[in-house]
This record gives sequence, C-alpha cells and structure tokens, in this order.
Amino acid sequence: MFEEGERRSDSQSGWAFIAAYDGAAAVIDAVLELDPTERYTKTELSDEAGVPLKSLYLDGTLEELVTVGLLEKHGDEGEETVFSVDDGSPVFEAAMAFDDAVRDQQSDA
Repeated sequence: MFEEGERRSDSQSGWAFIAAYDGAAAVIDAVLELDPTERYTKTELSDEAGVPLKSLYLDGTLEELVTVGLLEKHGDEGEETVFSVDDGSPVFEAAMAFDDAVRDQQSDA
C-alpha cells in the first residue's frame, strides 16, 4: 500500500497531527484525565503530561490543541494564559471514545 517511509497524502489526518507534535499524545492522554471545570497553566499541563514545558512551547503543541478544539485558551492581556479542557468538542469526544475502546479491548484480552 505505502512504500517504506511514505505517508498518506492526507497530511491533515488526526494521526498525522499527533505524529507532528512530539508531546501531543502525552498531552492528549493527560487532558482526558483532567477536570474540565478547572483551568491549567502551561506548566501544570506540562507536568500532568510528563512533557518538558520547553518542548510544548517550542513546537506549539498547546496552541495546536486549542486550534483543533481539545483545549480552550483563557486569559486577558497581561495575565498568564491558562487552558481548560473542551470536553464538549468532537475532538475530545473522539479521543475519549478511542481511549475507552482501547481500554475495553485490553480488558478483553
């Protein structure tokens, strides 16, 4: 189907998105466990995900997770930016469904 090292031409796929950001998978995993009613700093998200803050900052992982609708960004000018989980977004719901499906499959094995 694909030659070695070749990717699908659809670079906008969800899997390509996750692969493009080194910390994305860990952040998404952490986000699924966070309280959606709380707000989190970049440092707190970094700590929860176990991904260095510098990595999240340099590659723009958190900003991209806002763009796709997994996180919401809050903060007025001059205030520290904080984030909350957008648990009503289709991306969050799909990530949660995937997480649940994998857990169910693993428990059946």
